[in-house]
Amino acid sequence: MTVSLGFYKIIYNWVTEEGTERALFKPFQINGNPYKSRVFLVGMNPNPVLIVEENSTGIFADALVDMELLHDLYRPQLAQAPREFKGSMQFAAWMKEQFGEDIVLTSVNAYQTNVAKELKVIKNTDPTNYERGMDIFKEVVDEFQPEIIILQGTAALEQFKSLYYETLIVDDSSIPLKVQELENVGVFAEMYYSNGNNVKILAVRSMAYFGKDGTSFEKFKKNLSELLNKDSE
Repeated sequence: MTVSLGFYKIIYNWVTEEGTERALFKPFQINGNPYKSRVFLVGMNPNPVLIVEENSTGIFADALVDMELLHDLYRPQLAQAPREFKGSMQFAAWMKEQFGEDIVLTSVNAYQTNVAKELKVIKNTDPTNYERGMDIFKEVVDEFQPEIIILQGTAALEQFKSLYYETLIVDDSSIPLKVQELENVGVFAEMYYSNGNNVKILAVRSMAYFGKDGTSFEKFKKNLSELLNKDSE
């Protein structure tokens, strides 16, 4: 899939450092059209780091909507990707097989690092781009407006709640719960876009543990299935 010129301009602003052409950020990943996706799977930050050579942002933009192209361009890096990335890909494949859904993989901070712990260093050494990474995530959410956001892992959950504390409507009974407990709850919060559309929020353990079929995620899968089927009625 090749992105349109208009969409490329949006992606270019998300991918590159402001004032330079350095591609520091990975705003999202999908195999298809993100505007048609109902579901976001959100981690803490994108890894592994995918290096974008000078004058190659066009093909990188195409790879963000084409998994086959992404693997062709970055096969060695993806082969060494952390378990959470691989588990997220397995979850995406399961969603496609079970529901015909192409989901968006994204992160609450779009700044690419090889390990999430590096973000703590970047927050101090490169605060402008650290903040920009979070702004990009919010712009991605606003642009594509998913109906369902799934937060994987405690770090992503807490950062998301911090980013949206002014607009997030949280079920009071879920406030003391840990992510492992929220996984079994289903929708624990929601919020509204500026146009009035609603988005429902779920939380889950890291997809590093999902495997091929998510056998240890049965309650979560049941809750998600009911939500998807209800929204499609």
